[in-house]
Amino acid sequence: MDKEIVPAVAQYAEEVMGTEGFRYVSAVVANCKMLALELEAQEDEEPPAIDLDALSIAGYLHDISTVAHGFQDHQVKSAEMAVEFLQSQEAPEDLIQKVQQAILTHTQVAQPDQQDEPVTEGRILYDADKLGRLSGLAVVTSLIEFGARYPNRAVTGEVLAAILRHVEERFIELYQSLNTAPARNMARDKFNNAIAFLDGVIEHLSDATPV
Repeated sequence: MDKEIVPAVAQYAEEVMGTEGFRYVSAVVANCKMLALELEAQEDEEPPAIDLDALSIAGYLHDISTVAHGFQDHQVKSAEMAVEFLQSQEAPEDLIQKVQQAILTHTQVAQPDQQDEPVTEGRILYDADKLGRLSGLAVVTSLIEFGARYPNRAVTGEVLAAILRHVEERFIELYQSLNTAPARNMARDKFNNAIAFLDGVIEHLSDATPV
């Protein structure tokens, strides 16, 4: 395969998504590579057959449609845009299919009966995408998003505690949904610190709220 395809994809992602968007997807690509290496190094299990080029390309392009079309069903439109770009670069068909499938499935939570199935590029991309959302910074982001969504709503201690409980529940769901042991290991410290912070703030707000 032409090794220039991945740099070309990265350049395309930066042009479409801008500096901030490209910084995020670059972090996702880095997470993808780390997870793939960790999975390959596991001594007690047979390493999954992961196409690192397809995984990296999917990491760069998994949110490519969000700039113009938003996040609603973005995996479908992003997969379409990825296929169009890769075809324009004359990428091999098998690579295009792997990238397309990874992007289409990167938002899907694996069901309990799927946990023993072989790890795919899409499941690794899911984990890589979620790792950045399991830190204290995600708490701040959630509060900013709430403020933007409800700009005129008064935020009392009771309301803030309720928001943080919802954020905490979401954090727990995200952590439990991770597909791979390396992802859970990478996220554990940040996750535990974020949960401890949330518990402390919620407890303080509850004590300060008049009964």
